[in-house]
Amino acid sequence: MLNEFLMVIAGTAIIVGLAELIIKKSIQLAEHFHMSGTFIGLTLLSIGTSIPEIITHIMGSSQIVKNPSLMNTLSGLLLGTNIGSDIFQQNFVLAVIGLLGAVVVIKKNLNPQVGVLIGSAVLVWLFSLNSFISRAEGLILVVAYIAYLIYLKTSKISEQFNAINRLAPRQVWFAGILILICFGIMGFVTNEVLTAATILVRALPISASFFGVILLGVASALPELTTSLIAVLKKKRDISAGILIGSNITNPLFGIGLGALISGYVVPDVIIFYDLPIKIITAFLIYYFLWKNEGLNKKHAIILIALFFIYLIFRQIYFPVDF
Repeated sequence: MLNEFLMVIAGTAIIVGLAELIIKKSIQLAEHFHMSGTFIGLTLLSIGTSIPEIITHIMGSSQIVKNPSLMNTLSGLLLGTNIGSDIFQQNFVLAVIGLLGAVVVIKKNLNPQVGVLIGSAVLVWLFSLNSFISRAEGLILVVAYIAYLIYLKTSKISEQFNAINRLAPRQVWFAGILILICFGIMGFVTNEVLTAATILVRALPISASFFGVILLGVASALPELTTSLIAVLKKKRDISAGILIGSNITNPLFGIGLGALISGYVVPDVIIFYDLPIKIITAFLIYYFLWKNEGLNKKHAIILIALFFIYLIFRQIYFPVDF
């Protein structure tokens, strides 16, 4: 069991490192093509920081197709990782950035950002009510995400700014090819992490979804945490907020949607009756805080962090198993 645990830790570290490299190159490409800071955060960087979750869904769902007996375990693990990552980002990472006074969303952008975040979570919850997300429902989630990207591209959020980083054609090609190579390596490593995690779940006295929430979910949110902090240090508050909000839209619509499109998912009761409602309720709370002040103050940030730890404690007490 020690080998599997080390594999999860080392593999997660490699995934995060690769994600950081992808993000760095993505920022260079985005700046080269004159994309706005908010648009970069909501699209390119939110997708980049969600790479661990997206690749995990692709590889995990592929394993379900190959071995249907893993459906319950991997469904709980994959959904727990995805939703756990979102809750960690909403209630902890966003709050930490808020403590630094760096979460700002102007009211005219509140619905296109936090409103869509709430809507995406509600859509996943509605599809989960019968305890199964079908391939057709996965397709709807993916199409909804593509429609959202198209909306962002045609809205004022995508307004251009003066380029601060012009690349030579050779550098553009190099960055694109390097990103694709990183994707390939990440896919291989993620598959090994999933295999090790499945063995650990069967050996440990915790549910698959809780393992996903507490370990894989938090670990997979590290790219969002690190890139948001970097954006704060560079005084790019619009990018920082865009990364965290955009990632919480990308994960449920594109991550879960793509995975469900491949294999479908059995949804544990704890996700239906606890995890998703908590995610939706706290999202409404964040909407209210931002609508009131166009930012998170220290009091609001502390409330969100406290709610995150209360959420974890009650989850393990009242939902120790998935089904």
